[in-house]
Amino acid sequence: MASVSVESVLERCAPDQRAIVESLRGLIRNVVPVASESAHGVWQSINYRHPESGYFCGIFPRADRVQLVYEWGVLLPDPEGVLEGTGTQTRNLYIREGDSIPAAAIQALLLAALTLPVSRAEKLALMRAL
Repeated sequence: MASVSVESVLERCAPDQRAIVESLRGLIRNVVPVASESAHGVWQSINYRHPESGYFCGIFPRADRVQLVYEWGVLLPDPEGVLEGTGTQTRNLYIREGDSIPAAAIQALLLAALTLPVSRAEKLALMRAL
């Protein structure tokens, strides 16, 4: 697959969605400044990796919303109840035009994601224990 740029993902966004994506990008960079940012052409997403923890979240602009996906979201505490999903691993936060961005909840989830065990095997063991 040919690599794509973050800008090419953003170009496909409507202005209101782009504003949401840019807000999320800024929030992630502020909370996890060491994270690397890359785009995925097939998923049309902007993805974040921590140097030690690996892939922890991605921003997925969609026609009717922007989706912030936490890769191991099923393992994250969510006292604010902002995460949705019933899958075995990921959890999503959906933001639509006009929604306020729950910055404090997102920050807490990002920091919690980085405290998970580094290895996939350890994360899977935690999931089995749920």
